[in-house]
Formats: sequence, structure tokens, C-alpha cells
Amino acid sequence: MKLGQFLRPLDTSFSTPSAARKLLRLLSGALLLCLLCSLAFALSMAFNHEVSIRRREMNAAMYEAQLYFSQHEALLENLARGLVPVAARTAGAELPAWPDEPRAPILLPLPGAVQALLLFHRDLAELREKRLGLLHVMPGAAPQVSRLNEAGQPESPLPGAVLQALARATSGQPGIRWLSDAGDPLGRLFLFTRLDTGWLGLEIRGDDLDAALRTPAAGDYLLLDGRHRVAFAAAPGADARALRSLWDSDNFDFIGIGPIPLQVALLKHLGGSNWALVYQQGVGQLLAALWLPILLAAVLAMVAGLLLQRLGRRIDHRLIRPAQQRLAALLESEAFSRAVIRAAPVALCVLRRADASVVLENPQAEQWLDAGQVIPRHASRWITQAFAGDGGAACEELAVDGGRHLYLSYTPTRYKGEDVLFCAFSDISTRKQAEAELSRAKQLADAANAAKTLFLATMSHEIRTPLYGVLGTLELLGRTTLDQQQTGYLQVIQRSSATLLQLISDVLDVSKIEAGQLVLEPVEFSPLELTEEVVQSFAGAARAKGLQLLCCIDPQLPLRVSGDAARIRQILNNLLSNALKFTDNGRVLVRVRQDAEEGRRLRLSWQVIDSGIGIAAEQQGHLFEPFYQVGGSARQAGGTGLGLSICQRLTQLMHGRLRVVSDLGLGSSFTLGLSLERVAALVPAPLLEAAPVLVISPMRELGEALCGWIVRWGARARLATPQLLAEADAECVLVEVRLHDAAAQPVARWPGCRVVLSAEGHLQPALQGCDWLVGLHSLEALSRALCLAQGCHGGGAPRERPPGAVRDLDGLRVLVVEDNQINQLILRDQLEALGCQVELAGNGLEGLQRWRAERFDVVLTDLNMPHMDGYRLATELRLRGCHQPIIGATANAMREERERCLAAGMDDCLLKPVDLDSLYCCLAAAKEIS
Repeated sequence: MKLGQFLRPLDTSFSTPSAARKLLRLLSGALLLCLLCSLAFALSMAFNHEVSIRRREMNAAMYEAQLYFSQHEALLENLARGLVPVAARTAGAELPAWPDEPRAPILLPLPGAVQALLLFHRDLAELREKRLGLLHVMPGAAPQVSRLNEAGQPESPLPGAVLQALARATSGQPGIRWLSDAGDPLGRLFLFTRLDTGWLGLEIRGDDLDAALRTPAAGDYLLLDGRHRVAFAAAPGADARALRSLWDSDNFDFIGIGPIPLQVALLKHLGGSNWALVYQQGVGQLLAALWLPILLAAVLAMVAGLLLQRLGRRIDHRLIRPAQQRLAALLESEAFSRAVIRAAPVALCVLRRADASVVLENPQAEQWLDAGQVIPRHASRWITQAFAGDGGAACEELAVDGGRHLYLSYTPTRYKGEDVLFCAFSDISTRKQAEAELSRAKQLADAANAAKTLFLATMSHEIRTPLYGVLGTLELLGRTTLDQQQTGYLQVIQRSSATLLQLISDVLDVSKIEAGQLVLEPVEFSPLELTEEVVQSFAGAARAKGLQLLCCIDPQLPLRVSGDAARIRQILNNLLSNALKFTDNGRVLVRVRQDAEEGRRLRLSWQVIDSGIGIAAEQQGHLFEPFYQVGGSARQAGGTGLGLSICQRLTQLMHGRLRVVSDLGLGSSFTLGLSLERVAALVPAPLLEAAPVLVISPMRELGEALCGWIVRWGARARLATPQLLAEADAECVLVEVRLHDAAAQPVARWPGCRVVLSAEGHLQPALQGCDWLVGLHSLEALSRALCLAQGCHGGGAPRERPPGAVRDLDGLRVLVVEDNQINQLILRDQLEALGCQVELAGNGLEGLQRWRAERFDVVLTDLNMPHMDGYRLATELRLRGCHQPIIGATANAMREERERCLAAGMDDCLLKPVDLDSLYCCLAAAKEIS
């Protein structure tokens, strides 16, 4: 009971949010303590191992010292046993040889005695080898010292302290006496044994004694006399007071001041004397030998401490503090949730799953749900749907009394240990009203858009119909004989009509783009032919204005690609028209090249560069805006301001890029980049012979492009240099590009044939002497001229080339169904101008009656006619077995008109006004089908 009362405060302390932090600190401390204990144990083992090593070294040194002193004592005892009385013979005489000695021993008399010392030669040799002096001391009032050999240090007298010690020695004391004098400068040790006539002793030199006792691995040595005083030491000034605990017996132990060990020492007594030898080493030396383990242990302890501290802080920062904050946030969230539920502007309630009763609701729910009248009617269904599903949130809209619309979102959850359904109601009455208003606005917008579309279609039809009459009549008038003044008037009317038609087309294109009715129509086309056709169409305008119109086409250009050729042509026409319009002098350059290729798709770029007035930087940002014109009102007479806007939108539809680089007064550069798909095409056989061709061009880029094309056609082309011109022969063809004066000849005398490219040239090569004249803007004309030139060596007859098949419309029978009399007359004149046989019908019923399969090859019908329109006419003709081509014609430029024509069974659809070229192309294609 008392233990429980004691633990209850601790349990309260560990139940607080900071309990985890306390446990973490305790755990860190325990881990660090265990690590320190392990390190201490490891260091203790290493220290004991080092002490064992040092003890072995001391024991080995002690053994060597004991052996050293034992040998000297044994030698002295052996010499003392050779004492004999003096005989009749003279002392010092040699005796007869002994059986085991090769030489006779020596008998040394002892001064003042009737005895002599018998020495063998091996004893003398041993004394000499060990540098030991043999002494005889006769005690008395004046002790008599005799040296019996030459070894030792005979020049040094025996210390007085030694003689005094011998005088005090009792005769009855057995054993060998060890004597020394601390004041002896030579540091000698004397061993004496008692004789009947005095003392026989050995003199050991100090340096020999130090050499025998000094062992660095065993530490410093101390040789203690019988009074435990230091007789000899490895270091001067050594003190033996710290060795008192080791004096009584041989021992190995730590010594020091008090409980602090300073040294480890080994003490052993020597021989039969009371002298002792001590080897000692400082604890610092032992620790110095363990510097690496101690350093590693210290580093490991510090690292472990830092890691545990960092780990504790990280755990506290990443786990404990967030948990403590979450706990505090949970308490705050619970209080906040209750406040939110009470003050929320939406209706919130909790329904019990068991009986669909309300567990919790806020005042807003009581107000919106008719004081609990709505929940009893729908609660069971909500609970069934929520718990029967996957447990996700569900929603529905609910209409309550009073015209209020509520949006309900409910989801299953648990509350106070039971399944509940949480419901949230939001008032969407305002949104419902807004949706109704938006629906009405959308209906009005759709009606307005439909009216706009109808208006555009009607205006297109109503404007293009009379415009067709104007343009068609002007075109036919241009084919008659007119004088110069009439021709000038006709050209003015044609340019004004063309401007009006372009304005109408631009406005319709903008409307189509905004209405999303403009759709790209990819077809196969040749980028070379498309570019040349565009450039050729503006060649007359450039020549009339005195401008140079040049075209540099990349020789690596693919033969065929897939894309919307009509829209690309429209963009190029607009860019080239603007370049000529805003350039008063200089040149306009059209450059076409292939930039990159990825698989079957490649990127082509068309660049139109002019030397005109340029565009200011502040105007370039508005350049592609509708109806924006550069240069102010002074330049507005030349356009509508819609061209570049349409070009930008068409480029974006084709996923391309239209860039402009310009500077005021320096001209402009517009670049159209498109990604097109390469179309597999047969590579044509080489058109030219592999003969040399030289190219002279005042513009190097144009010359290099022409060389590339000539090489592609099979010849060997190079840019002309003075050396090449001088070395040329009659087999070489010269290609001259003349930009200014066609009559000027850069090379006056040329031995072979020459092809001259100039603005005055035509699409068909014209022979002038041995020179072939062609236009600047047709590579096909250049190739034909080179073929002719290579077949005209030295002015001979040119080599004929088979002409291509030309389509002819002579005798084509056409049934024209048109309700407008003016259009009837224009169509009849146009068709007859193309060589067709024409029969007219005023409406669909009349055309159906006049049609006979054997009488007509093509049916050309208007779409909007009274009684029977063109769609019904095409349908009826197909039902009656008509297999001839049916071509529709309409002034409505909307996209769905062409789709309706094809759906009705027509083969093609023409857009009014129709010129002779378009009419010819359409009828020629129809003739091939038929």
C-alpha cells in the first residue's frame, strides 16, 4: 500500500506529455553509461595486458641481474676455496700441472699471512674478461690492501667506508658481504668473503654494473643495500622511500603517494646478502603506450555522446514535440470544432445509424430543416445509401419548404463509440437562380451566335454573288481586244475588286476562326512548287515597283510533305504582299530551308526578308492584333490590318511559330516555322549529265543554292572563279544570274553554252544564240534550260525533251444549273472560253428534266435555288443512276457547305467568285474521274 502511494506521484509525472522526453533522456543516459563502462573495461584489460608485458620484462631483467650476481658470488667462493698454507717452495712459483689443466696453477702469497692463494689460469682469464679486481684486505689498525691481479681499477684506492665496514664486521658472520660507498666517484661494488687471514674480495666496476642492470624495457633500476638505502641507481637522486611496502619480501605492486599510483615496481633480494634490486616504471609510461586505445575510447565516448545528444534532439524535434503539439492541437481542435459547428453558416448534424435519430446538430440545421421535419422523412434512406456503399462521401440536392434548395453531403463515421452519419447542408438557392440565369443567357448567346453565323453566310452569299458577276465579267473582258487606256481602266477595276474580295475573305476567315469552324485540310504537296508559285505570282508586282524579288531554296528540301498547303500558301501570300507593299527600293528575299528532322516529321521554315521601312520595337507587340496597321493612317490604304492576325492564328492552328525581327529603317524579317510529315516519294533519275557547270551570281547565297540544286540533278556545279573561267572548255555550261541589266554579260566571251537567269526571263527557256534565257523564279525552267544547254555543244541542235501530257477540255459537255441570269452568262462564257459545250438550266427541277447521261459529262450546279436546291438535285441524280461528276458552286464560305455537298453526293464544291484557273482545275479533275 505504501509502495503504491510512493509510485503514484511518479506515475503522474510520467503521464504528462513530457514523459516521452524524460524516458528518452533516461535511455540516452543508460546507453551512454553502458558505453562508458564497456570502454572502461576495455581500457582496464588493455592496461592490465600492458602491465603484464612490463612485469615480464622486469622479471627477465631481474633474472639476468640475479644470474649476474650469483656468478660473481660463486666466483668469489671458488677463489676463496683455493687458499692453501705456504710450503717450502717460494711463493709465486708454478706448481706441477693438474690432470684437468693444461697449464700449472699459480700460487699467490697473501701479504702478512702464512697462506697463499691457489689460482688457475682460467680463473685469471675470467677475472680479466669480466674486468674484476681481486683484493686481499688484512684488517688491523692500519688495514693492508693488496691487489692480486691487474684487472679492475688498480689506480684507485679502496674507499674508507668499505674498510670501516670490514673492520666492523664480526668474524663469526657467514656469507659474502656486499659493500659500496656512496661517495665513491667510480661507483664500484665490492664483494668480500671472510678468510682466516683477512678478507678476500672482488671489485666490480661501476660501468660494468650499470651495463648489467640497465634494461630499458624493464624500466629504471635501484640497488638497495642492507639498510634499504640506494647504493646504485639508473638515475641519480632516486628515492627509495616509496618502496617501503615492498621491503619485507619479494613483491610486485603499484607504489605512489597515498591512494594515487605513480609507479609499478618489482623488488627482489639478491643472493645471500641482504641487498635488494628494484625495477620500476612510471604509470605515465604505461599510459603513454596505451595512447591509441585511450584516444579511440575518448573519441568514441565523445562521438557517442554527441550522437545520442543529436539523436535525442532529433527525436524530440521530429516525434515528441510534434506529438505534444498534436495533442495540444487535438484539444484545441476539439474545442474549435465545437465552436465551428455552433457558428458555421451551413447546417450540420450527426445521425445515429441504429435508429436514425439526431445525435448532434447546430442552430442552422434546426432553422433550415424545418425544426427537424426533413430528417425523419429522408434519414433512413441516407443511412442505407451511405453504409451500403464503399464508405465514401455522397451528395445530393434537396428541396425544402419555402423554396429553399439545399446541397447535402454526407459520409459515415464514428462518434462516441457508435456508427453515425455526418451530414452537411449548404444553401444553394442563389446558385440555382444563377444557373437559371446562365441557362437563359446561354440560350440567348446561342441564338445570337446562330444569327451571326446566318448573317455571315447570308452576307457571304449576297456579296460574293454580285462580286462574281463583276470579277467574271472583268476576266472575260480582259481576254478581248482593248486599247491601252481601256486596259489601264480594267486593271484598276480588277485591283479594286480583288481588294474587296480579299477584305471579304479576311473578315470571313476571322469569323471562322472565332467560331471554331476553320479546320485544317492536310494534303500532299511539294514545298518547292508551292514556294515558286507564290513567288512567281508576285514577280510582276515586284518588277513593276523596281524591286528585286529573289528566292533561295534549300537543295535538301524534301520532294513531298503533308500539310495544309492552302493555308501555308495564304500565309506566304500575305507575308510577301506586305514585304512588297512596305518596300520602296532594294530587294525582297524568300528563303526556304529544312531545319531539323525527327523520324518522319521534319521542320521547314519560310523566311521573307525585305529592305523596307521596318517596324519600331514598340509596334511589334501589337503587330498580330486584328485591324492593327503599322505606320499610321498614311499606310492604311494598302490593306485591312487583318492579314498578319490571320497568319498568326493559322500558324497556331498548325502548331507552328511565326516570328518577326525588324528594326526601323533597316527592313523586316518574318519567319514561318512548321512541323510537317515527310511523304515517301520516288527519287527521280538524274536529269543532267555529270558534266561541269559554273555558276556566276552577284549574291553568293543564291549561287550556292543553285549549285546545290544542279548537283542534285546530276551535274557537277561550282561557283565560278577567274581561274575556273579561264580553264573552262566547250563542254562546260555557264549559269549566269543577272539581277539588274539582262543585257549585261559578266563573261563576254564563253566557249560553250550559257544559261541566263533574269527577271525578264520566262518559264519556258528561250534560245538566244547559244544562250538559254529563263526566269529567276523557276528551278524547273532552269533544269530544262540546262538539259537543252548540255545537248547544244558548240551551237548544235538542242536535244529535244518529250513534252508532258497537257489536259484539254475541248468537247467537254457541261450542264450548268444556275438561277441567277448574270451568273449563267458568266459561267457560260468562262466554260466556252475553256472549250466546253454548255447547256443552261434555271433551277433544280429544270436541270433534272434536261439531264441525260449520254448528253452531259459534268453537272455544275448552284446550291441555293428555288423549287429544288443543289443538294436535292445531286441526291435525285444519284438516285437515277448518275455516275458523272457533280460539282457544286456557292457563295457561302462557311465550312459546313462543303461537307453538305459531299454528303449529298457531289464530287467537289467551288467557292464563288470562280476564276478561270480554278474552274479549269476543277473540270480537268472531273474529266479524269469521268
